Amino acid sequence: MRSLFTILLFALSAGPALAGPREETLAGISLCAGLPDDRTFLDCIYGAAQPMRAALGLSPALPAQQRLVPPASPGPARAVLPPQAGVQNAASNAGDGGWFSKGSGAGLRMSAYSFDRRGLFTVTLSDGSVWRQDASDTTFAHFSGQASNYPVSLLETTIPGKSRLDVRGENGPYLVVRVR
Repeated sequence: MRSLFTILLFALSAGPALAGPREETLAGISLCAGLPDDRTFLDCIYGAAQPMRAALGLSPALPAQQRLVPPASPGPARAVLPPQAGVQNAASNAGDGGWFSKGSGAGLRMSAYSFDRRGLFTVTLSDGSVWRQDASDTTFAHFSGQASNYPVSLLETTIPGKSRLDVRGENGPYLVVRVR
């Protein structure tokens, strides 16, 4: 009887542990570690703290900050966008340093850029595609000089219709929407 109790105790302890808000927050923060720059990393941490903020009844983190938290593992709950012209699959960059790493793919560059009154940009890339910065993005670009001086990488996100634009030497990645 005692051995049956011991076996049952071990079997129950081997099951998945239920994570509370603190554990969920710490797990989310650990997923932010691979982000390329300090500003994006900090915004990701704010987004990862959402379970604790909710448990304490605090106002939620900005949606753009919450979206920066990479998924723990791909699964059916998070659909990956089908590849578009000029957009690299984030999984193809896994060996290059993580979720938002720069791709080595197409060698895209900007061919033009402009800013609206709010400071959000629209860029035309060397492949002819046009991308607009999403209004919910909290990272502002500071492009100056010739557009062709900016190599870029596009990465898929788990957010339908949106991608990440990484501009070498800038604060990105930026959340963008394809215009054409």
